[in-house]
This record gives sequence, structure tokens and C-alpha cells, in this order.
Amino acid sequence: MRFLLGWALKFAFIGAIYFGMTSGYKIKLPEQVLGYKVPETAQQWVDRNAQISEYGKQTKAGFEAIGQQLK
Repeated sequence: MRFLLGWALKFAFIGAIYFGMTSGYKIKLPEQVLGYKVPETAQQWVDRNAQISEYGKQTKAGFEAIGQQLK
């Protein structure tokens, strides 16, 4: 049972990171998860993916503006 609970928590954590990457919302990872220190590189990775998502939204808005001008 502990094995299943452990994996469920790991998948939930990964799901939260995936949600942060794809939704564009900035997620701030906690300092510790279940007593383990979250590596700084993990937070940097989440920040970088949020920034990439923001660039994508800006690019999409720019292309939509160009498309409206061409009509």
C-alpha cells in the first residue's frame, strides 16, 4: 500500500509540473516535498518552461495581429 501511495504522490507532483508547463501559469515549487529538498534546477526548469509558454502566447498574438492586417 505504501508503494502505491508513494507512486501516486510522485505522479501527482509530475502532473503539477506538467500543468505548469502547458498552462502558462507560473508554479513556484515548495522548498521541501515530503521532507526532501527540491533541487534548485527543478525550479529553474519550471521557470524556463513558463517563460517558453509566455513566448508562445506572444508569438501567437503577433501572428493573429498580422493576419488581421492582411484581411
